[in-house]
Amino acid sequence: ALTMSAAASGKKGTTVELLKEFHAQHGLKGFATQGVVPEMLRATYMRVLKFFLFPITHKAMYGKPETQGTGISKAIAAGVASLPEGFTIQPIEVAKIALQLDKANKYNNNASAVIKDILAHRGWTGLFIGYFGIQYRQTSWTAAYFASLKFFSDQSKSVIPADYKMLQNLCGGFAAGMFGAVFNTPGDVIRSSQQKAILASEPVRHPFSPGLCVSGVTSFLDMGRQIVAQKGPGGLYMGFGFKALHLGGSGALLAMLIPAFKNMFGVQ
Repeated sequence: ALTMSAAASGKKGTTVELLKEFHAQHGLKGFATQGVVPEMLRATYMRVLKFFLFPITHKAMYGKPETQGTGISKAIAAGVASLPEGFTIQPIEVAKIALQLDKANKYNNNASAVIKDILAHRGWTGLFIGYFGIQYRQTSWTAAYFASLKFFSDQSKSVIPADYKMLQNLCGGFAAGMFGAVFNTPGDVIRSSQQKAILASEPVRHPFSPGLCVSGVTSFLDMGRQIVAQKGPGGLYMGFGFKALHLGGSGALLAMLIPAFKNMFGVQ
């Protein structure tokens, strides 16, 4: 989040330098408090929701389980399944960004305080600042992950002995998670930069309208062009290394645990 939000302000420096700056502002406690609660809620909720909805969506759309689907059918079903996820985590995402950027400790690491402040000064539409980027991020990773998971799992089985089934799932999921990060990262860099810029500006109430939805998309694209103009195409991949490891690890654990839970509860 630190490297991605730095894109909006044109800050230069490595991830280590950004971490040092964050430490100087918030201390060691800041790493465990600045936005950690909404981050934990968001991460847990969205992973449970995506793995619950994906097989149901695939079955509803194609009349067969995802285990019998193609890469394309899995990508489409996963993309559709991610729509409720992106919409419902949006307010938490806004609160998380606001807390991570709260240098003056205005909100005292309280997500509810952020949401109340936004509602008071920006109205309910303020909770959906950067929504297009959030939805793009969720949809792109989810689609790429589920579409590629079988391929990478098969590759892991070709090099890892059959006796190490859990390790096969772990490696296949890790590779699929990293693959998804390739598509996910640019949208997340743009989204976090867009949200940071808006939240730092003077609060304005915007009533809901189709025009507001369109402006959300155009401002997302404008921010992307701004980042590319300042830093080149590589600017869209700020923090990719950490993000790829994070999403790879997430994908690995999910690929390993989901089959285990299926066996535990007798679900196919």
